[in-house]
Amino acid sequence: MSMGVAITIFLGLVLVRMPVAAFNTSEYHIAMEGFAPYYTPNVATVLAGYPIKWNNRTATAHTVTHDGCRRGEFCVFDSGAVSPENSFILSSLQPGTYAYYCRLHPIMRGVITVTEPMANREEPQIPR
Repeated sequence: MSMGVAITIFLGLVLVRMPVAAFNTSEYHIAMEGFAPYYTPNVATVLAGYPIKWNNRTATAHTVTHDGCRRGEFCVFDSGAVSPENSFILSSLQPGTYAYYCRLHPIMRGVITVTEPMANREEPQIPR
């Protein structure tokens, strides 16, 4: 089990009881994949204030586009085309739930829930 997976399981089961994006000391990672569910994890819970980074691991370009952009509502984020082996980083998001998709491949869908850190909880310690 990789470090990211172990931490994801720890955070997901113990701290927030929801799937959580892979965590390192500075940002959450979500992979763009060429197979379902396409964004891994495709449902993620992240703490407000942390950057979120999508890594394109495929041979084609993809986007990370907030659903509001498609519906003509407030567009919170749109990566534009992220070419293979490149990334898109959001510095942070306000607390809330954000559904997103790939404009180039609309079957690719994901959801991020951003939560406020709990006041009395210490941040998880990352084994080194």
